[in-house]
Amino acid sequence: MLSPVRKNPARVPPPARRRGSLDQVLINAAMDLFASYGYRGTSLARIARAAGVTKGALYWHFADKEEFFLAVVAKVLGEWNQAFDGAASASTSAQFRAEFLKMFDTMAAFNEQNPWVSRLLMIIALESHKIGPRVLRAMRKANLDGFSNFRGVVAHGQELGEFNASLDTQWAATQIFSSYLGSAMLWYLHGPRFDLRRSLRRQGREFLRDWSVAK
Repeated sequence: MLSPVRKNPARVPPPARRRGSLDQVLINAAMDLFASYGYRGTSLARIARAAGVTKGALYWHFADKEEFFLAVVAKVLGEWNQAFDGAASASTSAQFRAEFLKMFDTMAAFNEQNPWVSRLLMIIALESHKIGPRVLRAMRKANLDGFSNFRGVVAHGQELGEFNASLDTQWAATQIFSSYLGSAMLWYLHGPRFDLRRSLRRQGREFLRDWSVAK
């Protein structure tokens, strides 16, 4: 007779899978194709040809096109988070102002170094009706995480007495996020004719001026 433990074994979650070098080759190939042809225009066969493998070999690494796109999203967001890791450490108003402006500089620099950030946002915006709910949920979570980070920055400014205590942190985070998105899209469409770094830094200075306690 089996014991209750043997009859109802506890489910142990599988260990997190670590991407290997071939996975990264496939992700990079998929990233370039999504950027060039969009979500709908990128097929598994096209990814296989670009990576130099058979279509059958893809299924040893990714179940479907959604998994490829999610892997691309994870790569881009991971690099984004790494760019901002440990950025907030201000303990005075002067330090906070410098860090706040540096945040906009970092956003500009990261987009210039990795334009896939803007491409990804454009694909999601233009092809949301063609993309499955699993991918959309991942993007919504990423957006909410971004809002949460910006809210934290604004709240930190309030704690240090730099920003007005009555400032709505959710609305302020929305303004930061939307100004970044708009500027990044213009830069992506117009290239060096649109000075992304200058535009974002100017926006950061205006936020400091408009939200400051001393204005």
